[in-house]
Amino acid sequence: MSPTTRRDTILAVSARLFAEKGFGNTTTSEIAREAAVAEGTLYHHFANKDDIFLTLFNETMDGFLAGATAAAVTGSGRERLSAYIRFHFDYFAKNQGRILILQRDFPPHLANPGGVGKPAFILDKLSRITELLSLILDAGKKDGTLAFRYASRDAAELLRGMLIGCTRQKVLGTITTPIPKLATMVESFCMDALAAGQAGASSDRHGGER
Repeated sequence: MSPTTRRDTILAVSARLFAEKGFGNTTTSEIAREAAVAEGTLYHHFANKDDIFLTLFNETMDGFLAGATAAAVTGSGRERLSAYIRFHFDYFAKNQGRILILQRDFPPHLANPGGVGKPAFILDKLSRITELLSLILDAGKKDGTLAFRYASRDAAELLRGMLIGCTRQKVLGTITTPIPKLATMVESFCMDALAAGQAGASSDRHGGER
């Protein structure tokens, strides 16, 4: 195997074992054995098990950001948001194993080191998602295909939280709706909620902009 192939094999085996057994119950020796490489080879590519986990996180998030950006690059704001939501669920469907371990098994010492909040590498990925959604919402507001009464970044964070929350609940088994139906429902809900002409009615009901 080439070095790249060995590295990819180690990552694929790690993702499978983490999903099956949990991050804490999987050892590097077991990963090496299942990947048919020497444990020294594993440590040549990754500093430790944490490094493997963080690589899975970064590759999964970077793949999502690249794909979402490409999927939502053209069309009206409404069309771009629709494409983004569809891509979100398509990516989730194709990467359920990795997303399961990121949602279920993120080591506390990596997710919240020292108990002082999320580290910069996580916040950066989330911020990039928010920025992409903000751009899409701004485009829709400008071309008249989307309407909302809150600041674009606030609305983008709400959308990000809702979409990630849906996939988190789905991968953890607390949402039983099949992914294709769930994707259609969420897309329809967002398109209806952000349809041009709806923002004024919402403002009237809630006493206007705050």
